[in-house]
Amino acid sequence: MVEEKKRILILGGGFAGVGCMRTLESYFMHDNDIEIVLVSEDNFLLFTPMLPQVASGMIETRHIVIPIRTLCKKTKFYEAQIKNIDPYGKIVTLTGTNERRGISIHYDFLILALGSQTNFFGIEK
Repeated sequence: MVEEKKRILILGGGFAGVGCMRTLESYFMHDNDIEIVLVSEDNFLLFTPMLPQVASGMIETRHIVIPIRTLCKKTKFYEAQIKNIDPYGKIVTLTGTNERRGISIHYDFLILALGSQTNFFGIEK
């Protein structure tokens, strides 16, 4: 019987998710028994601390946007939305891009790095 790889699934492609991915990649780079998977709605990481410099014209937008795929050395990347998380079955269902519509990913370890949402306390944007 062939043993399957242990899969670490990271949900979220922001600072925490990408940072976690890079740490895990460096730790498990030569371990072929570990598979790392990252899921993000966006295919890029936006370096938000430098947005004021973009707004003031000091730097161009392209200097603060990094394609996530270029950061993935060992990690498999899915640009998709999360439809469902089944913690008992250890399965995450994704929807989103045409190439990956409706797939399910089994995991052994799940990392939630989905970020946060600003509360405007009833003030309309």
